[in-house]
Amino acid sequence: MQPLFDFFRRLADTSDWPPRWHCGTWTDFHGWLYILSDLTIWLAYMAIPLILIRFVFIKKGVPLAGVFWIFGAFILFCGLTHLIDAAMFWIPAYRINALIRFLTAVVSVATVLALIRYFNEAVGLRTSKEYDRELSYRQLAMQELTRSNQELQQFAYIASHDLQSPLKTIANYLSLLENKHGNELDADARRLIGVSTAAAERMRNLINDLLDFSRIGADVAYTQVNLKELVDEILEEQQAEILATGAGVDVGFLPTVMGHRTDLKQLFQNLISNALKYRRADVAPMVTIRATEDLHQFRFSISDNGIGIDRQHFERVFQIFQRLHGRNQYSGTGIGLATCKKVVDIYGGQIWLDSTVGSGTTFSFTIPKVIKTLHQYAQADSLHSLN
Repeated sequence: MQPLFDFFRRLADTSDWPPRWHCGTWTDFHGWLYILSDLTIWLAYMAIPLILIRFVFIKKGVPLAGVFWIFGAFILFCGLTHLIDAAMFWIPAYRINALIRFLTAVVSVATVLALIRYFNEAVGLRTSKEYDRELSYRQLAMQELTRSNQELQQFAYIASHDLQSPLKTIANYLSLLENKHGNELDADARRLIGVSTAAAERMRNLINDLLDFSRIGADVAYTQVNLKELVDEILEEQQAEILATGAGVDVGFLPTVMGHRTDLKQLFQNLISNALKYRRADVAPMVTIRATEDLHQFRFSISDNGIGIDRQHFERVFQIFQRLHGRNQYSGTGIGLATCKKVVDIYGGQIWLDSTVGSGTTFSFTIPKVIKTLHQYAQADSLHSLN
């Protein structure tokens, strides 16, 4: 260890050697050619890591950024060896030169190991041609998806009207039959008419809900939506239910967000109506609506003191047509929460719930402050392809 201690103790000592100018026979041309070459190489080596660092800072999300940093360090140390070599013509700092060369060797080995480690990942990085080819496929897929969605929406619209027409006829004839011949019918016949009429009404509601479900996300013209005003409007429409059940509704801060008003109204309306609907017997519903703001998103929660949901059904409730209760207990078509999930998914958020059977349920969801829909990505791809 003594040689090592002596080395660092005398690290800056230059008395053991003469300056390089006095080692051998140097002509002015030969010496300055050596010095200027070393300084030029050092300046070039210094410029490379500065360019790499600037690239990493400007180009966000650069893959394998760690390799850039260690490669920049390798180039920097290589440059320092040339700077020291040029300075040695006047200052014979051989110990400092040896230390810098040792550090350069360490960084060189680390750079080689990093390149070996990330080689397969680097090979997997796609070239610009591969990105352009993928972009073309994505654009074709997006066009086909858009066309398919338009056809589905048109089909849903036509089917709903075509289906509602015979339903309306059935309901009208049943009503006419009851009004005209009700006195002549026995109790069983009137009961059958009532069941048939109720079934036709449920079918009409189901068709309308499916039509609304198919339209979610169709309008991409987003505007500023004041959620406080939106929720106040929903509560006004629910006044009959609120008064009949003696419900209490506590609405906290609600922000203004970018979105489509109809989609957002369906989202809040379904969650609020569920909170009022699935109440415990002889317990007045209490609904609490809250919102918090994060850096990139808003987080909302709608809580109730109702019957609650068993944990095993937490995922199932968001699936279309999934009902946990019979129609004789609670009305509905099983589309409401599926609609909520579809809205939140389209907006790029998340929706989940926490519930205790017999105590109540809290539905939570997030909406990003900057919403990127599939349509907007398609527009971005199109713009990119023109550049």
